[in-house]
Amino acid sequence: MCLYTLQEEALEMTRIAVTSMLPVRQAFLIAYMTGVLWLRRNPMSLVFTAISPFSLLFVLFVISGGGYVVPAVVGSLVMALVGYGLALGQDISFYKTEYKVQDVFVASPVSPLTYMMGLALSELLFGLPALIVLTSLVMLFGASVFSIPLLIATILLIWGSMSAMGFFLSSRMLHMRNATQVISFVNVILAILPPVFYSIDRVPDILRPLAYAMPTTHASLILQHIMGKGTPGEWSLGFGFAVLIAYLIGFVALAKTKAIWREN
Repeated sequence: MCLYTLQEEALEMTRIAVTSMLPVRQAFLIAYMTGVLWLRRNPMSLVFTAISPFSLLFVLFVISGGGYVVPAVVGSLVMALVGYGLALGQDISFYKTEYKVQDVFVASPVSPLTYMMGLALSELLFGLPALIVLTSLVMLFGASVFSIPLLIATILLIWGSMSAMGFFLSSRMLHMRNATQVISFVNVILAILPPVFYSIDRVPDILRPLAYAMPTTHASLILQHIMGKGTPGEWSLGFGFAVLIAYLIGFVALAKTKAIWREN
């Protein structure tokens, strides 16, 4: 997509947003511009983005001979949600530093949180095929129909908090290279090191408080509970959701109050 085309589409979206001040409508317009229009020109992007979350799932399935399929599915779903949420930071940095599109929204009635939500929805669109497959696998390997609300709530909480984190981090990055490096590092910290692909029983007792401080740990445990697998005695479903909600509220508040939206 050329710079001129993207800027023209951003300006057109801004003109529409001026006449319609509803933030929800503005967010969907941003998602349409950065997601749907991009996929219409580059449909293969959807395939490449959808394949990536299945890499570790494939490796773990092959190595374990299918015996490690439940932790692999749980870990892949959590990893995908973290990746799609934090990828928002890379996209925002790209639009801000390369295309200068953010300047258009800064000068318009669009708020920072509306801009963040619009790009978060576009990221969700790119990852939708993978998320549909992974959630279907969760249902296939033990989850009941009655657990669907818990599954959806977990997905939305992780996706929302990771998107807010990506937005906040990107607002502090002056160069695209820095954003890519930081986002990749945070991705490893949240999706690989905590007990997401493995049982929390393997974590030494001295490190368990640190593991429980990670939102991805609780997301993994909630998914395991949904699939009928055992969870630690000191952990509860209410505790897990309380941590996820706290992270969502905290990072949204951080993105709203501390993110650098308007350049001085």
